[in-house]
Amino acid sequence: MADMEILPTEFTSEGETIRGNFVVPPGDGPFPGICKFHGLPGGPDQVGGFALALAEAGFVVLTFDFRGFRQSDGLFTLAGQIKDAKVALTHLLESDLTVDSWSGIYAASWGAAVAICALAEDTRSTALCLRAPIFDTLWFAESPMIRPAVDSIAETDPTQIRGINDPETQKEILRRMVEDAKVHNPMNEISKISPRPLLIVHGTDDVGVPLAGVKRLYELAGEPKELVIVEGADHNLSDPRAYEITMSTGVEWFTKQWLS
Repeated sequence: MADMEILPTEFTSEGETIRGNFVVPPGDGPFPGICKFHGLPGGPDQVGGFALALAEAGFVVLTFDFRGFRQSDGLFTLAGQIKDAKVALTHLLESDLTVDSWSGIYAASWGAAVAICALAEDTRSTALCLRAPIFDTLWFAESPMIRPAVDSIAETDPTQIRGINDPETQKEILRRMVEDAKVHNPMNEISKISPRPLLIVHGTDDVGVPLAGVKRLYELAGEPKELVIVEGADHNLSDPRAYEITMSTGVEWFTKQWLS
């Protein structure tokens, strides 16, 4: 971490200010760049963990809060996040820190669904790594686990998602989630990622996102693709060994994509 630099940054997506950081490795750039897409809501510390590990391997990482989350303005919607993802990629590629001919996307959970839907329409990204992807946005938006999850965020830390403790806003967020999921679904879009390389990493102990669904998503993807199943990994990677395996798998894969 000693020589790592964290540079605050922001960009505008549909008039909303999106805030984040560049995690910059030591040495002289430009470096290969990777965009990191968080989950729902994802952790408040977006520069630690995976972003840091990628930076240590020589990548500049753009990590940010999607609209409606934590530091960023606006209201959370899937359609809005897909737009944010494309603008984030532009922000990464246009930065003086990065090589403008190569870019990777690392996306977890709900962020993985956003990444698939965004990259199906935007071919500028070179390689896509998904961890524990929400494979079907409509299944997820209509599932019985959404309401308790939202209530839990509203009670424990409402700063994670803007407006989540206002009943009317909450109702609107959930309504839009279902409406957007009818239009934007990874199951319908994953085949469009090919011929860009795809890596999916998933855990055997992920009870929230069934492995069977992730395998269905993987089967629909075109080549080149890899699926790595990590023994003992749950959705939040609470087991340190599973966390290390998952992280090193992603970092090594991105390094291989960049070198090739």
